[in-house]
Amino acid sequence: MSFLKYVLSAFKIQPISQAVLLLAMAPWTHGASEDVAKLQSMLKPMSTVSAKFVQHSFDGKGSILQTLEGELKAKAPGKFRWQTLPPYEQLLVTNGKTLWLYDQDLEQVTVQPLDKRVESTPALMLSGELNQIEQAYDVYAEQLQDEWHFVLIPKASGALFDRLRLEFDAKHKLQRMVIKDEIGQKTVLSFTQVANGITLEDALFTFEPPKGVDVITQGEIANP
Repeated sequence: MSFLKYVLSAFKIQPISQAVLLLAMAPWTHGASEDVAKLQSMLKPMSTVSAKFVQHSFDGKGSILQTLEGELKAKAPGKFRWQTLPPYEQLLVTNGKTLWLYDQDLEQVTVQPLDKRVESTPALMLSGELNQIEQAYDVYAEQLQDEWHFVLIPKASGALFDRLRLEFDAKHKLQRMVIKDEIGQKTVLSFTQVANGITLEDALFTFEPPKGVDVITQGEIANP
């Protein structure tokens, strides 16, 4: 399942890909609050973040289904911009209240209020509230030399994913995200050119539909 599918499943919008990748779990230690505190310390510098990514999707036999490239920008609280590049070009933008999905090939923009479940999707949590992590997830941490890896398992039933793995490099920058859903589908996102604590204008997190495209509005849209 692609990252976009975790977001779009709450809105019954079809994504551009699905993903399956087997995740080999190492022996994880569970320090409860200690693990949560360590993860929070890793995420705190990401109150603003910009990065490029490569997303790989695989089937259950390990054969690659699709490779996507793109760029993300996030700003706490709740602002997020996710863009995939051609040939699978889509743009997802949220200001924390409204979500826009622009499909250039279809010449269509879907506009909806941001669902609370969507705020807990893997990448959007990077722009979320750190103090909610312990309430929402069981966190398991492992240190591999200078790297830190975390597995987050949602506590609530009906979550949009079953397991999330975050990997941070020796400089404490996010380098990989592995997502598993309840039926075993998985997505691997590898990040490069990660920049934390940079200035990101709020204008990046709103969207004005281009002239001539179809605009589909679903639900009651909040004022900016």
